[in-house]
Amino acid sequence: MVWNPMRKSSNTQHVIGVKLRNPQPDHLVRGLQSKILTRKSSKTLNGTISNSLFNLLYLEYLDVSRNNFHQSRIPLQLTNLKKLTYLNLSNSVFSGVLLDQFRNLSNLRYLDLSCSFPILDLSSVSYNLSSRRPSMNSVVSYYSYSNIYSPSLSWLEGLINLRDLRLDGVDLSGFASEKNRDWAEAISLLSNLRQLSLSDCGISGTIPVNYLLNLTSLSSLQLGFNSFLSHIPPQLTNFSSLSSLDLTSNLLGGTILYLPQLKEYIVDGNGDLGINISYLFQLPWPHLETISTRSCNSYGEIPNSISNVSSLVELQMSSSTIQGTVPDSIGNLSELQSLDLSFNSLTGNIPASLSNLRNLQVLSLYENNLDGQIPESVCQMSALETLNLAGNNFKGRIPKCINQLSQIQVFRVNNNYMDDTVPSIVSMFPKADPFQIDLSSSGLTVQTDSNTFSPNFQPEILSLHACNIKGKIPDFISNLTQIAILDLGNNSLTGTIPLWLWTLPKLSYLDLSCNHLHGTVPPSLKMNVFYTATHLNLADNNLQGPLPLPPDIIEVLDLSHNQFNGSIPTQIGERLYIAKYISLSGNKLTGPIPPSLCQENSPLMNLDLSNNSLSGTIPSQFGLNCKSLISLNLGINHFTGVLPDTLRKATNLRSLRLNDNQLEGLFPDFIQDLKGLEFLNLGTNKMEGEIPGFIGDLSKLRVLLLNFNSFNGSIPTKTTQLKNLQFMDLSQNQLVGSIPIQLSGFQALLQMHTKGYLLGYMIELTYLGLELEMVSKGLELQLTTVYSYNTGLDLSENQLEGEIPEDIGKLQGIYMLNLSRNKLSGQIPESIGNMISLESLDLSFNHLEGEIPASLTQLDYLGWLDLSNNNLSGRIPAGNHFDTLAKPPALAGNPFLCGPQISKSCSKGDDREARGEAMEERGTGKERLIWYVGLFLSYWLGFWGFLGFLSVKREWWGRYLEAMDEVAEKVVAT
Repeated sequence: MVWNPMRKSSNTQHVIGVKLRNPQPDHLVRGLQSKILTRKSSKTLNGTISNSLFNLLYLEYLDVSRNNFHQSRIPLQLTNLKKLTYLNLSNSVFSGVLLDQFRNLSNLRYLDLSCSFPILDLSSVSYNLSSRRPSMNSVVSYYSYSNIYSPSLSWLEGLINLRDLRLDGVDLSGFASEKNRDWAEAISLLSNLRQLSLSDCGISGTIPVNYLLNLTSLSSLQLGFNSFLSHIPPQLTNFSSLSSLDLTSNLLGGTILYLPQLKEYIVDGNGDLGINISYLFQLPWPHLETISTRSCNSYGEIPNSISNVSSLVELQMSSSTIQGTVPDSIGNLSELQSLDLSFNSLTGNIPASLSNLRNLQVLSLYENNLDGQIPESVCQMSALETLNLAGNNFKGRIPKCINQLSQIQVFRVNNNYMDDTVPSIVSMFPKADPFQIDLSSSGLTVQTDSNTFSPNFQPEILSLHACNIKGKIPDFISNLTQIAILDLGNNSLTGTIPLWLWTLPKLSYLDLSCNHLHGTVPPSLKMNVFYTATHLNLADNNLQGPLPLPPDIIEVLDLSHNQFNGSIPTQIGERLYIAKYISLSGNKLTGPIPPSLCQENSPLMNLDLSNNSLSGTIPSQFGLNCKSLISLNLGINHFTGVLPDTLRKATNLRSLRLNDNQLEGLFPDFIQDLKGLEFLNLGTNKMEGEIPGFIGDLSKLRVLLLNFNSFNGSIPTKTTQLKNLQFMDLSQNQLVGSIPIQLSGFQALLQMHTKGYLLGYMIELTYLGLELEMVSKGLELQLTTVYSYNTGLDLSENQLEGEIPEDIGKLQGIYMLNLSRNKLSGQIPESIGNMISLESLDLSFNHLEGEIPASLTQLDYLGWLDLSNNNLSGRIPAGNHFDTLAKPPALAGNPFLCGPQISKSCSKGDDREARGEAMEERGTGKERLIWYVGLFLSYWLGFWGFLGFLSVKREWWGRYLEAMDEVAEKVVAT
């Protein structure tokens, strides 16, 4: 330790100030699924606090914040330091219970025990550009890295001189009980308190404003990230000295409260808090400098009167459903330094008046509907550090004057519709040293041939996804020693991956997917931990050779759809011990799955080994060790044997795909324990036996694929209890019996669906890649992403009998219905015309009879129809749309149908007569047999009876033959 005294008393033996605050703390970020990643700092103090510190009895100032004391308890010896006026132990990884450590410190004016680290989210991050690091203003969540608990706040009673109290992240949840519900009572005794920060303390209920009213000098109140369920108390208007209020991420409702005394007003993340944007800025705010209403229940447009709030420095209103245009009057806010209107519904152009905002440092209009060109006026905002225009409809070119922005650190125009060529990404900002550049999917073409290295060009985030880049991976990247995130995916890159790419010292995220890269990669890869989870994506290239050993700190690994061959290395599990998402699908891998791939307590959530030539049995370790699995895809391989029963322990599974293998045995019994299952594909295997009724207990199941097996028995009636089911394929089995009559239990199929993903978890969508095969409109479709409108029911090629249930018409949200190649009989129910979402209908090769229901002509979306090879009869119903479908191929094999669609006129104009005549001619199968036997007997008896009559007298034969000659002569004469 190095003592850093603030000052010394006249007696040099009396140290009165110690400052050991870490100037460069460990950098913490939230990885995938909330994993905390640490980038160690060489200046972090570790271990425990030495007892010798507490012999400094004259100590007045002590700061050991932002270090790492390894979950040790806050020392009780602090009570010895009675002269302390300033104590900061924040963010230093302490733990334990707060009881008597501070009871005697009556001189304290400043106490900070905060133990929460802010966690960064790069998707909406802004940056503290002076330090080239993400700004704490961009924090969207907290993680209580320490474990400090306070069952009582009685230790506060003696701290009567306290002016600043910060307990962020200290667990006060015990005050939620009835006995300790007045957690604010102890704090209310601190009459001199001016700053109070209790964010992320686990407290709930209503805001105890009656106690807080005793704090008459309070100027700053921070209560974010708790569970306050109430309105903003109107009594807060009585806090005349209150200038800063932070109620971020609670459960507040009602409407936002007008508090004209505030300088800082933050209510982010209260989804039930109503905010009328137009009304809000028509009120006078004489002191307001910061207002933040992100992710609230806002509505309305930004009024021109916003210019009256002339003191505004920060305006944060992202995700607030704001409509309309950005008003010109916003350019009158001359003090404005940060403007964030991202994730709204703004339209129109960027107003030229923004050029008046010479103090503006952050301009974020991400994810709106703005259009037109990026105006050159943005170049006049000389202080601009962050310019985020991503996710809009901007067209045209990037203003050439953009190279004049000497302070720019973040430049994002990704996901637009621009048409321009960037001749040199290196020289884009010659006067600046940008931290992040993102041109991905912007419509821009980036040329790299002419790039020459500039020492000032050292971005840490460079995203050039889908920028029409051709040729080899640019050489200038080898000089980017600060690069942490590099995205060159979905371009036209060729050649091999250069070896220098794997030596970049800070690289933690690399995406080279969807290019034309070939060759091999090093047998062992290395990457680093930086802002995000370590991520390597080389998918969809032509890389060859054996699988490389991935970096040992990898969390996301995607090597799918290449030409990697050979077996999966047995030591791969040692490298993937923290991996969450692994995809090796679509290669040429052979051999068994090494058990090491699923080590004990593995955090693995997604494993995709599909579409290879892997063999052997499925390891039992998948259930025993990989209990965190959300998705397991082993489809399209050569696996044999029965499924291991240990999979029942993988209770987090939401997607299980084992299709297109050679798996045997009965329907797996362990499936009934996977209560969260949403996607189950066991199709194209050698499984047999009956489909068990417990399948109906999987209430979350959305997709069920059991096709092309040897399942027998009837369809379990309980399957109709699957209220979330959107697609079921039981085709090509040996099922018998009838279709269940009651189908209204398929609640997800009862109404039309809007566009939406099957799984509503972004991280799973990014790396899961759910796929679904669907036979629709006579074609086999391969859906790489399953939406909620991909609905269907396929029971084809079984031995089902009976009638199509009338309830089928209730399935108004179904896209595809295939009941072909069964033994269904009876008539097509008229109710089928109620299936308004139906686009594909196949009832061919059954024994259906009667007329085609006229209600089919009302299905506007129907694009494929096959009713062939049944016993349908009568006039084909007419309709402009239906006539294009009811052609001979769709109706072939129904000889008693008639109508202009098949160029066969009905024998009589009356439909009833035509139907009756057809029924009379056809009859039932038994009637037809009797008719043909009777006809034969009549012919036989008549013929031989006639010959017997003529043989009575010989002259009768002569007369018969003469009569026949006369008839023949008359026929010839005519």
